[in-house]
Amino acid sequence: MSPWYYLVVLVEVPVLLGLAYFGGWWLYVAIAFVTLMGMGELYSALIVRGQRPEAAVGYICALLMLLAAQFGSPQTWPELFILSVFVATAGPLAAQFARTGQPERIRDAATTTLGVLLVGLPMSFVLLLCKLDIPLMVTGESDGRLKARLGALLTLSAAVWLSDTAAWGFGKLYGRTKMSPVLSPNKTVEGAVAGSIVAILATLIVGVGWVGLSFTHGIILGLLLAAAAQVGDLAESVIKRDLQIKDFGTLLGPHGGMLDTFDGLLFAAPIAWFYLWLFV
Repeated sequence: MSPWYYLVVLVEVPVLLGLAYFGGWWLYVAIAFVTLMGMGELYSALIVRGQRPEAAVGYICALLMLLAAQFGSPQTWPELFILSVFVATAGPLAAQFARTGQPERIRDAATTTLGVLLVGLPMSFVLLLCKLDIPLMVTGESDGRLKARLGALLTLSAAVWLSDTAAWGFGKLYGRTKMSPVLSPNKTVEGAVAGSIVAILATLIVGVGWVGLSFTHGIILGLLLAAAAQVGDLAESVIKRDLQIKDFGTLLGPHGGMLDTFDGLLFAAPIAWFYLWLFV
């Protein structure tokens, strides 16, 4: 990883946490910006390869999904969320009505929906995590706005980004066993193990030590987040190999585009929310 990566993370994390603390439209606009940029990178790469995703339809579907997550009440947001997923499936198909007789309409509808579900859906869970008051869930009493708004999100961010850094560093120095030589030749089993250990330490320090999760939950959540982040990274590699590109963009300099930065978070955020919601 280049020094640029750490500079990007050092800027991104405080900004994201600050917006998460205040919430409202400020947070929505920021997450929507990241989401649309990531989707735009994916759609642009698909267009270069000769495909025709309905980008405008995908953007609208994602924005609706984010609206449901951010502004839906506890009683209504699940139904709104399901509705937005349906729109993300039906909308791209409906957009093909005007292309009667043209080839690859199903493919283009599917890749449009892929952008919504791969980027928009996980980013919606980032918004939902800002609503999880872990101390309230654990003890029945809230411990202030800071932990209520940032506890779950900071636990997730620390686990994913520190795990990613540890996996890269340890794998580069001591990695011998390739995890997936064809798909991602730089990833090693040794690096993955180191990343998992660091993710557990992160959830123990932040999630257990600061937010108030139990020790057992801290260990399990750390393992799950490390695994999800690594799967997300490999899943992005699948897409990049298929599209024959190195990075999704150049927005963040040598580190690539928005998707190259948030790939692990996209898979880890839903896992974090479901685990905390179901078991904590």
